Amino acid sequence: MTEIAQDTSKRNVPVLAGQSILSQVAWTLGSPSVVLPFLAVSLELPMFIAGALFSVRMVGSMISDVFLAQPIAARERKKRAIAMTEVAIGACLVMALVVAATGIVPVIGLAFVAAFFLIGLIEEIQSLMYTDLLGDHVHSKSRMVMHYLQLGVGGLGAIGIALLVHELTKENPPFSRHSAIIAVSVTFFVLSGLSILMMSEDAGPSEEKAASQPIGKRKFVENFTDIAAMFDEAWFRRYMVMRMPLVVVSLAVPFFALIAAEAHHSSAKGLTAMIVSSASGYLISAPLWQFVNMKSHRAVMVVGNLMVAVTGGALLLVHFLGIDHEVHLHAVALFIVTVAVTGIGSARKLYFLDVAPKDQRVKGAAAVKSICRISGVLFSAALAGIAHMHEVVWAIAFIVATSLFAAINCYRVVLPHAKPAVRS
Repeated sequence: MTEIAQDTSKRNVPVLAGQSILSQVAWTLGSPSVVLPFLAVSLELPMFIAGALFSVRMVGSMISDVFLAQPIAARERKKRAIAMTEVAIGACLVMALVVAATGIVPVIGLAFVAAFFLIGLIEEIQSLMYTDLLGDHVHSKSRMVMHYLQLGVGGLGAIGIALLVHELTKENPPFSRHSAIIAVSVTFFVLSGLSILMMSEDAGPSEEKAASQPIGKRKFVENFTDIAAMFDEAWFRRYMVMRMPLVVVSLAVPFFALIAAEAHHSSAKGLTAMIVSSASGYLISAPLWQFVNMKSHRAVMVVGNLMVAVTGGALLLVHFLGIDHEVHLHAVALFIVTVAVTGIGSARKLYFLDVAPKDQRVKGAAAVKSICRISGVLFSAALAGIAHMHEVVWAIAFIVATSLFAAINCYRVVLPHAKPAVRS
């Protein structure tokens, strides 16, 4: 029986690796953090709407986490549902593109808000199912190999395709060029959905357990009492002091993309440069931060925050000097902050595993996720308001100041070496 399971796992690895690469290409070419805001600005949507789209997406993700996690965990077969989510995300992009073709700004705004909400909702559903699927059908070492293949091959593929589409459409109007990129993204979402159907899915341990033990319903208020109870723990309070400024720092990528869109949305090479720079950032991040993370999580977080602060400061300087008209300046800035934010994200997750007591990891992780999602919605909405009433550059200035504070904060709060968590 064990040998059959191992053989099934070996057969599934190539299928899931190929599917994850296709999905990575799709997400990079249709990125809700880079590509869609670029399209929104080029369609002359108000800057508040373009900036608030990140908040809308996070609201959708929160709903999935709070209300849908339990039914998803109890679902017996997941591959078909994952395939449907890939196609559904592609459908959201098609819907936004079709409405955008009408040229009616208020209707386009509503369509983009709906698309971002649905993408956030579906993306989190997919993430929850995919995590469970991999846990049941792929061994730890294979998951790690798949992760690096996804980032490496997927990133290189996205760069090559973006450059090819650019060459084929560079003489076309802006909307036509942007539509071509989105259309290719949708194609890869569909291919990804079809490819995962090729895997062999057997009953995993989680679903066997679910079948034998019915899951009791939680009261809605328990979600909030569990979060409040975590603040009684000294390790959790200390972790949240470090974590909260990083919520703002994580908004660097979308807001750096917004200021680039504001300056270059009519440029023939603007969107291509942003896609190539963000894809390159993900490609470089994996090997770079893996090495540093093995030495010190604190070093990754401090250096990452300083990278965001210095890059943002340089962007502010060239903006106020009036010399930020070159698209490569914004492309380099987006590349650096993508590398930095990716490194900070991986380091904070690993640090959480170091400091959280084993019996409190699940509740602690749920509390951190809930608080940071709500804070992310509020911060991104506030920065969108600043960008709308003034300029995107002032939202960047706030992110720069917060990054400097976060670097100092991480240096003081994060332990240089993992130590057992102290209970209050």
